[in-house]
Parts: sequence; C-alpha cells; structure tokens
Amino acid sequence: MYTEDYERKMLELVSDDNTYTCVKRDPTNGIQTKNNNFVKKLKDQKFIDEKTKRSLTIYNAVCPRIYGQPKAHKSNLPLRPVIPNTTAPTYKLSKYIANILQLSMESKYNITSSFAFCQEINQITLPHNYIIISLDVVSLFTNAPRELVTYSIIYEWETIRNNTDIDLDLFLEMVEFCMKESYFRYKGKFYYQIYGTAMGSPLSPILADISLETVIGKAVEALPFDVPIVRKYVDDLFIAVPADKIDVVLEEFNKHEARLQFTLECEQDNKLPFLDMQVIRNADQTLSTDWYAKPIASGRMLNYNSFHQMKHKVNVANIFIHRVTTLSTHSSWNDQKQIIYTQCHTPTQQRIPEDVDQSSNPTAPE
Repeated sequence: MYTEDYERKMLELVSDDNTYTCVKRDPTNGIQTKNNNFVKKLKDQKFIDEKTKRSLTIYNAVCPRIYGQPKAHKSNLPLRPVIPNTTAPTYKLSKYIANILQLSMESKYNITSSFAFCQEINQITLPHNYIIISLDVVSLFTNAPRELVTYSIIYEWETIRNNTDIDLDLFLEMVEFCMKESYFRYKGKFYYQIYGTAMGSPLSPILADISLETVIGKAVEALPFDVPIVRKYVDDLFIAVPADKIDVVLEEFNKHEARLQFTLECEQDNKLPFLDMQVIRNADQTLSTDWYAKPIASGRMLNYNSFHQMKHKVNVANIFIHRVTTLSTHSSWNDQKQIIYTQCHTPTQQRIPEDVDQSSNPTAPE
C-alpha cells in the first residue's frame, strides 16, 4: 500500500465521530492516576495483596499509537485499527480483569481448534433441506456495545464471583473504566474511543466474545426452527439452517444490536470455507472436510536450503502433513499427497513424480 493511501484511510478511520473523538491534550497522567486509585482501593479492601498492588501500579505510562493493519483478503484493502496497549496506563489492570473473566466464562459456541471442529463436523448429519452458511461480524471490536458487556457480566456474575473476591459494583466500575479510557495518538493528535473496545487491549477479546455470545444466544433462541450446529471462532460463525430461511436468519442476527451487524456467506456447490477447512455437504446430508487455504495465501514454508536447524525443517513439514491429512476427510489419500507436494514445491513442480509411492498409508505418511 502506498503511504498516501494508508494515511488517507487512517485519517478517514479516526475521523469516524461515532467511534472516536479528538481531545486537546494527552490524557495519560489523568488516566494513570485513576488506574492507581483503583489499585489502591483493591488493596485497601483486601481484594489483592501488596505484591499484586505493586505489579498493577503504573508510574511511566505512555500514550499508545494507533496503526492500521490492511485486510489483504478484502477488496480495496480496508484497514483494521490496532492500538497496542502495552504502554497504556490501564494495560496491567485490563490484563488482571481479563484473566478473571477468561477463567469464568464458558462459551457454548466457541471452537477450541480446527481439529476439534473437524472431528465434530464429520459426525453430523443435517436434516433434509438444510444447508450450511457462515456469518461474519462487521468490525467486532469497534462495534461491541459496552452496555451489552455490562449486562452480560451481571448475568454471569454467579459464575464470575467464583474466581474473584471483588464485589460486583467495583468489578463493573473497573471494567467500565478500562473500556472508557481507551485512547491513542495519531499524527500528533489524541483521540478517545467512545464506542466498542480497542484491538490491542488484553481485555478486548474477552469483552467482545462476551457480547457476541449474548447476541448469538438471543438470535438462536428466537429462530423459529431447530439449529443443529452453531460454532464460532472469534467473529466468524458456522451454522446450519433451512435453505429457505436464510433471510430470516440474517434478519434475526442483525436486529439485536444496531452496531453489531453480520454479513452472510452461503455454501457454493455444497462447499463452504471455514477456518483452514472446506466443509462439504454430501448428498446424504452428512458433512465432511478438506484442508483449505485462502486464494491470497502465499503458500510459503521454511526454505529447506535456509540455515535453520534440520529438526525445525522436519517439524514444519510434519506439522503441515499432519494438518492436511487430519483435516481432509473427503478427499482421497492420493489427492492429499498432491496437495502436500504442490504446497511444498515450486510452481514448476506441481505433479508428484512417478516414482513416489501412491499407495502409502494415510495414517502414516512418509
């Protein structure tokens, strides 16, 4: 991306009055004082010990600087705003709160890994006339409603309190403080984020996940038909629905939060890419999978002629082979070997040589 294009898009991004607001001076010192007051309150009420108090107290905070990460898989290369919070006054307190929430929250929909999803999906048979679709949240972090975060924490408080002695009022006050005091610097100007959460804060992923979990639960419960599977990875949802109810699904998911909106992708030729797999709906309504790489994927791996240790080169190959063979339940072993060979060789070496054994055991590839 050219510098002028990047700066133009960044300026458009920070000029969004619904998400950011410009302030006259650097608010770091004021936020740092508030942060330390919260830490002192936690210590005074004996919720933390002296060692934790010292670790959460900040003396040398620096205003974070925002940058844009191009979304290479989308047209016109839109920018994803990232605010690295490691120098921010609220960083350590945010991390402390995030650890409590991560220990407490158990998602009904989250995918733990591609392998777990693959194993589950290959055991499912969909009802007649059902198809598979994916839903993608538009800019989840900057659109996560703060009121919904508060509601979700209150709703789940009986579970959260098992992992902290802090009372609900003080806990909510700290969460709201960390969300509200999200700020950054760009081109010498200082901005507050007035909506959503900042990508780059340790608290943002769990807060965004809590918000999305609540919206999914409400939408699925309101749908007038059974949903055999709903799975989520960050802001991407995999769901099976009746073929004639696609519009109903999208409308239901989009009506619960005005800023939290979804886009929809339907299966094409009974296939739907999700994570690093292509999910295939077979003629008998069973599901199977194949390893998948996005069209923009470079296919680069560790160069065998590089100066890395041999064990690193062997492990890179073994991990890739394991991934392709484990996640590919639809294609034959010969097709899997062709994928592996194609990915590991130059474009002029696309076919497996004739002397390569085509009858190898897929469970123990050479």
